[in-house]
Amino acid sequence: MPHEEARVVHSLKQHLLEHGLRRSRVLHLLVDAHPSYVHSPVARDLEPMTRLMLEGTRPDILCSVAQPEGVLVTGIEVKSSDKDWAHGLGQALSYRPSVHHAYLALPTLAADLRATTVNQARGSGIGLLARDAKHWVEVVAPADPTPLPRAVSQASSLLEGVPAARSLQLNHPLNYLAAAFLADRGEPSGSLLQSLAAHWKDLGSDSSRRHAATGANTLGLLDLDWKPTLEGRTVADLLAALQFDPGAGYDKRKRLLDVHAAFAAVARFVLIRQPAVRLIHRTLTDHGGSLTLPELAVAAGHDDPALATALFLADPSGTLKPGLRGPDINPSTVFKLKQNLWHAGLLDTKAHGTAGKDSRAYRPTEDIWALPRDKAFKASAR
Repeated sequence: MPHEEARVVHSLKQHLLEHGLRRSRVLHLLVDAHPSYVHSPVARDLEPMTRLMLEGTRPDILCSVAQPEGVLVTGIEVKSSDKDWAHGLGQALSYRPSVHHAYLALPTLAADLRATTVNQARGSGIGLLARDAKHWVEVVAPADPTPLPRAVSQASSLLEGVPAARSLQLNHPLNYLAAAFLADRGEPSGSLLQSLAAHWKDLGSDSSRRHAATGANTLGLLDLDWKPTLEGRTVADLLAALQFDPGAGYDKRKRLLDVHAAFAAVARFVLIRQPAVRLIHRTLTDHGGSLTLPELAVAAGHDDPALATALFLADPSGTLKPGLRGPDINPSTVFKLKQNLWHAGLLDTKAHGTAGKDSRAYRPTEDIWALPRDKAFKASAR
């Protein structure tokens, strides 16, 4: 029957948008702009359509699914009859390397599917969708993608999060913002260190200026050559619009949020993108908004052990456990990182008076980490 496959695609699309896939919500869905679909009676309901070319293959439906391990991409091959199952299975298999999950969809009642079809789909790692009395059902689950998205996400979080957790060496965010600003707007013929020496007098040594540049790189504002990234240029534009003047001599003894709230907002924009900062805020939010440093470290370890270990322990081969003492703690986190978060308005508590000194003098059980009272800041970190 003409346009029968378009009607099957339409039925499956409506089901996916209403009921999701694998007990998860479908976020976005595209239909392939095959001529038989474009010129079918249900064409309007199949929009948005486009040519779904994936490494030379063309799934009928491409959708993103909000599953617990992250947003996964699914490709679906649709056939109008179970007689075409072998051809459809081969097509689904061909684009499996381009998506997380690949499916074959057949409008046959699930109970009537041939055992050969089911077994071949399962053996190929292809999911199989069929009908029951009212809806589409998953008869065969697709094989897990390789690599597992959750594992890749953990690896990416470590690569992005650990440097900021262990490498920031200055305790005020304006130093990093100024490095991005001068990298974008400093003298074209001079180096960034020269621009910092000439225009940012707060840093009186070459080593401190290198810390500013290296920190700005860690935060994603500068590339490895200390040239501004897209994010760095955006930060420079924001600062320019706010009339930032590196030669003005800003008072760093006072909290940045209190004396230059707009600059603090830019600092929040930069810092909240860091996985380590998000881990801190997520943990505090889940535990009432305030914890001592040992409590925070142990709770964060339950959420993300690898990142929390790098963030809080002086010895990253150690174990996060109750009773952490001063020498156990990463001093950069409790002094430099915490000061940056406090100045930006992401924490209500500044570095404890015993932080930043001899580790044996640091008293972690007295070091309170508290979220700001403004709930908007807490929501921004989720």
